[in-house]
Amino acid sequence: MAVSTSRDGILLERRYAAVIASISDESLAAMALAVDEKLRDPLAKMLALPAGSFDEPATLGSRLREAMKARRAHLDTGVVLGEAATNKAIDMLGDRSDDPSYEDLQMALPKLIEEFGLDAVRMMTIQYSVGLGGFRKLVAQDERFQIPATQNSASPAAQAESADVAEKKRIRAERKQREKELRAKQRGQGK
Repeated sequence: MAVSTSRDGILLERRYAAVIASISDESLAAMALAVDEKLRDPLAKMLALPAGSFDEPATLGSRLREAMKARRAHLDTGVVLGEAATNKAIDMLGDRSDDPSYEDLQMALPKLIEEFGLDAVRMMTIQYSVGLGGFRKLVAQDERFQIPATQNSASPAAQAESADVAEKKRIRAERKQREKELRAKQRGQGK
């Protein structure tokens, strides 16, 4: 499934960021180390990882996390991390892989999770959660695949910006109210 609009891309980026934030560094490193060799170099280049990053599993998870955040590359990274699970799901589902039902996915999930781990299967699920009904239902109904809420995890800078915007709106509303009262008073004196 290709992302059809930039809105979908933004939504997917946010979903990947929320799910990746809920994954441990160890699990993130394990998924990265499980990436097919031919995808490791493109992943490293996309994230501008220093040479030898894959040789240091103890720091790989945190390096991936920092690089994804810096480059806003959660979507692209998530797709790569879920690639093996996606390919296996396509093989397992056969003709139904173009738009699998919730029931189709429920039958395939145990084997996928056993082989690739829950977090990698979550990556696959997010990729199709905007466009395919079975995946949308899976994200909505199976708590293992639900997208974590992120409003409390906003950065301090984003929280400060939000507070600034709210304060500006409050000041603007007060100013408008004073202007309205002044106009009403002036109309009353003009009679």
